[in-house]
Amino acid sequence: MKSATVFIVEKEPQVANLIRYNLLSAQVKDIQIFPSLPECQYFMEKKSVPDFIIADIASPETNGRNFLHRIVRLYPAVKVLFLSQFTDNKLIKALMEEGAADCINKGVIQEDWIKELVKNTEFLIRENTPATSRNF
Repeated sequence: MKSATVFIVEKEPQVANLIRYNLLSAQVKDIQIFPSLPECQYFMEKKSVPDFIIADIASPETNGRNFLHRIVRLYPAVKVLFLSQFTDNKLIKALMEEGAADCINKGVIQEDWIKELVKNTEFLIRENTPATSRNF
């Protein structure tokens, strides 16, 4: 598998570390964790840009949709995979149409959505093409 840089944006440290652990098991070696979308954006502006961003749609500081628009505009090669506890199909469809690489529902069994996330990330790394929305 090709090597990739992944940024995880998740306010819950346990969830972020669980995602990180599973991605490391999937041979993704370069992973950064950020507790908020603004911190991730700041790091991208000042330090480095990842290949992939895995972020929760629900961020208290920044709307996930606005974040996606900014990433698509400033860093079009970066793939954004959203996680959500919501099942608003209209929002998910809009995010996919606006440039999200994938949207995964983390309201289902944790082991299932983690496996789906790892599988989709591996696919995106291997194929470098958008995955399809799953679990909605």
